[in-house]
Amino acid sequence: MRELVPYRSAAPRLDPRSFCGAATWPLVADLRDDGREVIGCYMVLEKSKRETKAGKPFLTLILGDRSGSIEAKVWDDAERLDAVVGADDVIGVRARAGSYQDKLQLTVNVLELVEVGDDDLEVFLPASPRDRQQMCRELDALVQTVTDLPLRTLLVRCVGKGTQLGRQFRIHPAAKKNHHAYLGGLLEHSLSVARACDRLCAHYREQGADLDRDLLVAAALLHDIGKVKELAARRSFSYTDEGQLLGHILLGLQMVTREAEQIPGFRPDRILHLQHLVASHQGRLEWASPKVPMTLEALILHTADELDAKMNPGMRTVGGLAPGGWSAFDRHLDRALYRPPAPQFPPAAAVEPVATQEVVEVLIDMFRG
Repeated sequence: MRELVPYRSAAPRLDPRSFCGAATWPLVADLRDDGREVIGCYMVLEKSKRETKAGKPFLTLILGDRSGSIEAKVWDDAERLDAVVGADDVIGVRARAGSYQDKLQLTVNVLELVEVGDDDLEVFLPASPRDRQQMCRELDALVQTVTDLPLRTLLVRCVGKGTQLGRQFRIHPAAKKNHHAYLGGLLEHSLSVARACDRLCAHYREQGADLDRDLLVAAALLHDIGKVKELAARRSFSYTDEGQLLGHILLGLQMVTREAEQIPGFRPDRILHLQHLVASHQGRLEWASPKVPMTLEALILHTADELDAKMNPGMRTVGGLAPGGWSAFDRHLDRALYRPPAPQFPPAAAVEPVATQEVVEVLIDMFRG
């Protein structure tokens, strides 16, 4: 087995492509018991050290990627490797696939820690079903529709592709579970909420409401910005210490306020309204919102946010049902969901073709009067 660096920070790690020597490698779902050597990179989901009947230690790993998981055995050098490799690490392996008790399993011959960049995270973690590059283009276009210069500057600083915060925003999950809990989920959710707010704003303006469209759209894009610090998304989705102690609303308020106060010409009253929108977007005190919505814009933002957080898991649930079927009870939605059968429309009456000459004669008669 190839020697591993004994300490995690002693030497730089290879990236997955350098380890594999190829642009791609087989996903777990593509592995077969065909006797070929497997060269690939996978996330360590679980690890346990055991002993054979002869007392020799070995490692059992559960390796996974976005397509599934597989058990792997490491028979050599288990003591040392147990101290080096941990759950949520990404490793490169050279292994043989085989069957044990009718279950596909890897026998690892070479194991090495690898360093995963943002571009490869989607291989190992669930990702948005929407194309992330397309969503990024939609985000950039939506930011440009904000005509208020200080607000647009704030958006560029927070979600623009040229900033570290903006790059994190574009790949982060929106939650650990429940809704948009995958890479790109924060971007997908924020875009969806902002678009809904934009349309609701136009709808209620037509009914006479005096609404600040730019402020509402900006707040919709920024309402969950604190999740960039609340959640870790490097190898698995988990809460950071900041997230546990403060939560995404307070973190988001700090981030938005810090950026806004550095922008010339950003009026204090508009910063205050923006802060209220972020602070109240969850809508209820018992849902960890420090304030309830107290402006029309805040009411719209809360409603759009709550709806999108329910529609995302709801659409996934209903999409997996047969027409006429019921889901299991969903604790997040606090209900089961039903998928109605597709509507049945009567067949359209057959239309006989009319000869061209007949149509011409009818038209001539019409003009003759």
